[in-house]
Amino acid sequence: MEAGEKELREVFEKTTINNINAIIAYNDQTQELIKQLEKHVKDLDGIIRQYDATIDNLKKQIAVIQTKVFQGGSS
Repeated sequence: MEAGEKELREVFEKTTINNINAIIAYNDQTQELIKQLEKHVKDLDGIIRQYDATIDNLKKQIAVIQTKVFQGGSS
């Protein structure tokens, strides 16, 4: 019985080690993906801010144009 128990224990230990190594690899991959996604979000946030500034400038230009167009009043 001891020989069988020893073999079972070795298999259990190998399985446990393999599972732990898989968990560590998964964790490392997940962390790398999160870092990449954070960088993408930061980049996209900058792009959105640029577009917001452009839209604000266009709104100001439209307001100036509307003021000039409607300056004479209705006739």
